Amino acid sequence: MPKLKPSMQEERNRIVRACIAGNKERLAIDDAALAVKVGVTKKTIQNKYHRPETYSLDEMQKIATVLKFTPLQAASVLLGRELTSKEIKEFILL
Repeated sequence: MPKLKPSMQEERNRIVRACIAGNKERLAIDDAALAVKVGVTKKTIQNKYHRPETYSLDEMQKIATVLKFTPLQAASVLLGRELTSKEIKEFILL
């Protein structure tokens, strides 16, 4: 049976999860510490990690601040896709 292509929403969710997981690892921040800094419970962080589309804008902004998202990561999360090299060049030249 052929493997199905992930839906657009799943691709967007993977972008968000990758940014969060990578920066948590890099900064050595666990779910409990992130939850305290964002102002939610650890269980909320864990649940929303699996369903990133349920994050509120306020929560996502706090997470981006705590996890020190780069401008490119923040743009990728907002757009729900990876940026192209052309977009990155344009961003740098602004």
